[in-house]
Amino acid sequence: MSASNRMADDIRRVAYRVERYLRLEATERLTMVTTFVLLAAVTFALATSAIFFLSTGLVKTLTVWTENEMLSYYIVGGVLLLLILLAFLLKKPLIENPLVRMFSEQLLNVPTVTEQMLKSKGYKDEQIRKLAESLVRELDEYEEEGGEE
Repeated sequence: MSASNRMADDIRRVAYRVERYLRLEATERLTMVTTFVLLAAVTFALATSAIFFLSTGLVKTLTVWTENEMLSYYIVGGVLLLLILLAFLLKKPLIENPLVRMFSEQLLNVPTVTEQMLKSKGYKDEQIRKLAESLVRELDEYEEEGGEE
């Protein structure tokens, strides 16, 4: 096998491993986002129920003090509207900034394979050759174990 054929074969195998790595990374990221969305939905449903029951209890308690059930409902409704207004006014520091920080840490702070390889420019050719050889060995072992290509 000539050197160019071997190099082409190595490049194909590296490309295959990079594709598998990217699929794994994408799966991990999607799993985290899906988990977050599902947890947020469940939390929202439970929080809505809790607010309903707590508000009803507060209305009953206020009715004892004000002796007017309708006034108690207006008071509790007004307090809830004020809380909603406060949440909208503080959405950036309470919601946006933490979400942006979480997503940027998960998606942007992880160095890519290319960035990892370019960090050591002095040994670039040597590093690429070693990476290709190790990936070829891993691929061969993977195929021997019954993996698919």
